Amino acid sequence: MKISRKFSAQTLALTSTLLFAWANASEAGTWTALKNSAPDYAGTMLQLTDGSIMVQGYSPGSNWNRLKPNSAGSYINGTWSTLAAMSTPRLYFASHILRDGNVWVLGGEYSGTSGKATWTNTGEKYNVTTNTWSPIASHPESQFGDDPTMLLDGDKILVGSLGTRNTYLYDIKTNTWGTAISKFAAYNDRSDEESWVKLSGGKVLTYDIFKSISAGTGYAELYDPATSVWSSISPSDGHALGQLPLLSSNKVGAEQGAALRLCDGRAFVIGGGAGSPLVAHTALYTPATNTWAAGPDIPGNYLADDAPATVMPNCHVLLVAEAGFFKAPSALFDFDPTTNTVTKLALPTALSNELNSTNAYVTRLLMLPTGQVLLATSSTRLWVYTPDSVAQPTLRPVIKKVVYKGAGVFRLTGKRITGQSAGGSYGDDVESDQNFPIIQLKNGATVYYARTSNWSTTDVGTGDALVTTDFCLPTGTPSGSYSMVLSAAGLKSAPATVTIPTTAATCQ
Repeated sequence: MKISRKFSAQTLALTSTLLFAWANASEAGTWTALKNSAPDYAGTMLQLTDGSIMVQGYSPGSNWNRLKPNSAGSYINGTWSTLAAMSTPRLYFASHILRDGNVWVLGGEYSGTSGKATWTNTGEKYNVTTNTWSPIASHPESQFGDDPTMLLDGDKILVGSLGTRNTYLYDIKTNTWGTAISKFAAYNDRSDEESWVKLSGGKVLTYDIFKSISAGTGYAELYDPATSVWSSISPSDGHALGQLPLLSSNKVGAEQGAALRLCDGRAFVIGGGAGSPLVAHTALYTPATNTWAAGPDIPGNYLADDAPATVMPNCHVLLVAEAGFFKAPSALFDFDPTTNTVTKLALPTALSNELNSTNAYVTRLLMLPTGQVLLATSSTRLWVYTPDSVAQPTLRPVIKKVVYKGAGVFRLTGKRITGQSAGGSYGDDVESDQNFPIIQLKNGATVYYARTSNWSTTDVGTGDALVTTDFCLPTGTPSGSYSMVLSAAGLKSAPATVTIPTTAATCQ
């Protein structure tokens, strides 16, 4: 049964205008603590495709809890529940939301009940429908730890190496590892401590930390999934234009901060700290011209050695930094890519007091489908930030068509439904990419989140290309007319009207 609706340009324009006006009138740049405390000290946070948030507990590191928005779609007033524990406690590891909606984790700098530094090469997968964990094939090398990874098209994951210049492709469907893919030979640089960022076309950018430190200037590489080759994009050896500054040093343990794709397609790479005195420099890369430029420094001698950041719907970057190498207090900053400035944010007293004794490396940031940001400070109290401005309409996802395929599965076709960026980034210790569609259905005052899967690309910044995703309905969703909004990494579409037939089944 087909239940699609093709909207006229006039209808879409009217809906977008109303949504834009509502957002401008309602968002106030505010911080609000969650009404309910988490069951455990909050660590890594992952956005599930059903709208809920999976949050790791620090005690002992194998526990996971779930934050579910209330019936009005509010995370601030959401509720907590306990999920199944991992088989192995892990601290600082790779993680991805797969296209089937399940969760994939690999490694752990610290692992086991004793929490020792083991750099384990083991991994496991969480099944969201059965609430169970199962092992996956271990990384080809004896140690992996917290190295970077990236979900690619074809249900493959690009995975780094702790001690060599090798990278590998993990095949999700077959649970197997491919042969080694070497990074750029002349640099002989391992993936340890790197932050990878996904660019359009599925390309993956990395700043080569150890090569850069040894040479005293910046070096970088780009992985092209079409050729499965790493190549240099460094001005220092003539493979790129502009200037790439030194972003890390041995004084900060070769750490760096987040790396993100901005709304305009540039990559923004945040340094951990370099020079004397230590300064957290940043760098900007423009793929269209293969050009690097120095970005603004983080002010006030704050450093971003292992620290989260996220691209907000207004295209600004919210980031955390701390007052020295692994030294509290921490603070929050706003990077404005238009003015090329970084500004320290004023915070509520309660949040500021929390950050006064908190290192940046234990904090986490996650974009919510509401366009808000979820902040964890390694306590049981989490915070939501509502930005004071909204996204450009040309960046928002667009819903074009919805078709009921039967057996409880709907197919949505649209534009930009996998986002402009991966959302949040951190450094090498945490991965929480959110470049996949989240679907919200509203009937009166009640909000339901569908569960999405099988989106047709993992790419970002897809422009006007048509992209699809499947979704199913949560148990208890009544038939009738709904206002549907799709979000990806915090960017929300204009609402579309869909009708759920009485014959539609719910998620299995």
